[in-house]
Amino acid sequence: VHGGIAQGIGQAMVEGVEYSEDGQLLTATLMDYAMPLASELPVFELDHTVTLTPVNPLGVKGVGEAGTIGSTPAVAAAVADALNVAHVDMPFKAEKLWKIIHQQ
Repeated sequence: VHGGIAQGIGQAMVEGVEYSEDGQLLTATLMDYAMPLASELPVFELDHTVTLTPVNPLGVKGVGEAGTIGSTPAVAAAVADALNVAHVDMPFKAEKLWKIIHQQ
């Protein structure tokens, strides 16, 4: 779940595919594609509820990337609220936010 939350925050804040004017992919490797580091993320306090499933012998269910479901829109809503705007296109890079702040 921590990884899913990190992925959602990254999607909202820093991740994005970028191309040059002639169509060359500029973010083709992990050296160029921004992703949040664990040291840049807040501490998450999680809890869980046990609800067994009858469809397998162990009663278990996968979590997968469930953390992304709420984290991306939560960050998006917080940014829009803080800037007093209806919508901001992701990712919320500093330069983009600075321009929005100084347009008001």
